[in-house]
Amino acid sequence: MHEISIIESILEVAEEKAREADSPSITVIKLRLGEFTAIAREALEFAFEVARLGTLAEHARLEIEVVPMVLHCVVCDAGTQPTRAMSLICPQCGFPLKIVSGKELQIEFIEIEEHNPCVHRGCLT
Repeated sequence: MHEISIIESILEVAEEKAREADSPSITVIKLRLGEFTAIAREALEFAFEVARLGTLAEHARLEIEVVPMVLHCVVCDAGTQPTRAMSLICPQCGFPLKIVSGKELQIEFIEIEEHNPCVHRGCLT
């Protein structure tokens, strides 16, 4: 299951960003996951539940936006979405289709808890 190493890398990036902002915790990590990746959403969610323990994201929520696969003909400019019998050949002209979207795996955003300097200094403001 390579999803655990993917989530561990995502958590490393998120923790680095949280530490740069001097944040005590991460509240949300939102990912964009393309339909054409070899990554199973359910496995990614399970890996997150396990890997987040003991990190700044221990109580964070993982949001995943699934990006549909969209194909585009390199010759006739026709756009299409794949059918069950997926083919990378244009149904209009027979030339190759390129994948325009659906290969993404990216961090859309990381939401962190704001650092309150008064908590550490004992301010009464």
